[in-house]
Amino acid sequence: MWFGGDIDIYVNKTGRDLNNARDRQAQQRRSELRYWPEHLIDPAQLELFPAPERNWKAIQDPGLLKISEPGQAIIGELDQLARDQAWSSATRKKSLRTLRVLLAWLGTGTPILERDVVGVGDLSPYYNTVRVAGFLQAKGMLVVDSDTVGTHEASVRRWVNQAPPQFQADLHSWIAVLRGGGKRPSPPMRWATIRGYTLHVVSVLGTWEHLASLSEVTEQEVKAAAANYSVFTSLRSLFRALRRERRIFRDPARNVHLTTPVRVPRPIPADRLKGMLNQAGGTKDRLALVLMAVYAVRPKQVAEILLDDLDRSTGRLRIRRPNRLDHEICLDEFALQLVKEWLTERHRRWPLSTNPYLIVSPLTALHIDRPSVGISNFKSLRDRIGINFTQLRQDRFLDEARETADPVRLMRLFGITSYTAIHYVRTAHPERFAIDPTQA
Repeated sequence: MWFGGDIDIYVNKTGRDLNNARDRQAQQRRSELRYWPEHLIDPAQLELFPAPERNWKAIQDPGLLKISEPGQAIIGELDQLARDQAWSSATRKKSLRTLRVLLAWLGTGTPILERDVVGVGDLSPYYNTVRVAGFLQAKGMLVVDSDTVGTHEASVRRWVNQAPPQFQADLHSWIAVLRGGGKRPSPPMRWATIRGYTLHVVSVLGTWEHLASLSEVTEQEVKAAAANYSVFTSLRSLFRALRRERRIFRDPARNVHLTTPVRVPRPIPADRLKGMLNQAGGTKDRLALVLMAVYAVRPKQVAEILLDDLDRSTGRLRIRRPNRLDHEICLDEFALQLVKEWLTERHRRWPLSTNPYLIVSPLTALHIDRPSVGISNFKSLRDRIGINFTQLRQDRFLDEARETADPVRLMRLFGITSYTAIHYVRTAHPERFAIDPTQA
């Protein structure tokens, strides 16, 4: 086959050999196209002045950037960490790609800003941000942005700026009180809750533009503005905080009361509950479903259960409740078996995880901050069973009230208040409550 010229290299070759040959040729062509960033030609040149925020999308072909040997060594460390912690192939490749672009463009001599990591992660879906940021933070190479603002906080600031100018100072003082920064210390409220309050208040303040300050608001105006209980609760929080900070002389919402209909809980039909556990899916979702449907634990409480809260020898599980006494539940054999299966699966999937929480996800199991999962982690479970978790909790209360008709047992079993326990017993057995026991 001497007359075939270059064709003879493909003779007597298998498909794998041909693919390997093509891959080597592609890598060779790619290596020829790689280039050094102009600002890194002299590694000894230090930063002269703080650089403005970078536009990473303006870089042409970031995957073709050359990288120094120290940068390649750091990438090797991340690769080894990913393999030791059993990251998925896609996550490992995305993280290595992100770190390579960062180190190739910024070098290894100075720490990397958090916003730069986020900027590279936004280039395309083929880049990863969270794992790279955690790795750089563990190595002391990450500068966390102190002015980083979450989505809920940003919404609150935007709505406050949209309020009438004469009310903005009072709104800032109110938000500071909700966050625990008032004259008297108080537990900080979550930004998500403050966001809901602010939305209701700002919608009302638009109708009070004729007033010079909130001290001129009357009780009648509060009644007229309180379209529903959510709006009234927000206004009551606002004026109560301003009165405590002495920005107003009286609280116009103090003597306002709204009459709201009492909602009677309804049981879930038995055909909807049948086979629900089989629809849950994996072991983690089945365990979470049992805790919420059988033991009436809230989704947020399930997400925040610590491994130290579980005592498998006695079958007891502690449920932490902020600003209240912790509640302790006794697990049956089926629940303990689910706990055992989940702990076995968790150790098999993430043997090096140090996350202290019982329920973890692929994102939180190996996260540098070791956070708990969010309640959105149970969204797929809720969609599969087709029942809201609040409805499951209420149905469990109602079922126990029908069987026992004992409010004290409900209080001990689920850790609820006497008012809630009597409410469910009254719903299950209305004939026994000719006289209201709470008013007797």
